[in-house]
Amino acid sequence: MNELMNSVDNFLNELDSSSLVLDLKEVLNKVKEDKKLVKLLEEYNTYPKENIKNEIIKNKTFQEFKIKETELNLFIMEINQKLKTISKKGSCKHESN
Repeated sequence: MNELMNSVDNFLNELDSSSLVLDLKEVLNKVKEDKKLVKLLEEYNTYPKENIKNEIIKNKTFQEFKIKETELNLFIMEINQKLKTISKKGSCKHESN
C-alpha cells in the first residue's frame, strides 16, 4: 500500500511540473490579468446575455485558456481510461481475508 501511495505522490508531483499544467497556470494568469476579460466574465455571471458571451468567446486570452483546458481534460480522460483498465485487471481490488 505504501508503494501505491508513493507512486501516486510521485505522479502528482510530476503532473504539477508538467508542461501541460504549467502552461494552463500561465494562461490562467493571463486571464486574471486581462481586465477587459475579467469584467466581461463578471458581467456575464451577473447578467448572462448572448452579446456578452460572444465577446468573451472572441477574446484571444479566453480562447487560449479553452484550448489548454481542453488539452488537460483529454489528458484526464486518458488517465481515467488507464485506471479503468487497471481496475478491470483486479489490481486495485480490496481483498479481505
